[in-house]
Amino acid sequence: MSQINNNIDPDSRDYDLKSIEPDERFTQTTKEFWITLGTYLVFMVLMIANLYLVGGKDVSKYKYILGFPQWIFNEIIILVAMVVAVILVVTFVYRDMDVTPNGKLKERKHKEGK
Repeated sequence: MSQINNNIDPDSRDYDLKSIEPDERFTQTTKEFWITLGTYLVFMVLMIANLYLVGGKDVSKYKYILGFPQWIFNEIIILVAMVVAVILVVTFVYRDMDVTPNGKLKERKHKEGK
């Protein structure tokens, strides 16, 4: 196993990529990106599926819920669910970090037990 060299000359292009330590901030932001993208894709698929499967051309056959056609009611429910999903993702997935060159991820603050 090779040793990690912490003395890489910033002006040199002669170094081994394995000698660079991965930054925990890049790992965290990559994780945040994929979870955010997945959340949006689920939202998009639900919205499009609702429009194609529930909505239709014949408006006389629409089922009404609380005065709304069913497809619009479903869209409202999906939007509310998306807002809840965004709040959960921001609360439990995203982490604060210092963006200076030698920055670190900040620890999550845990609420004191009741």
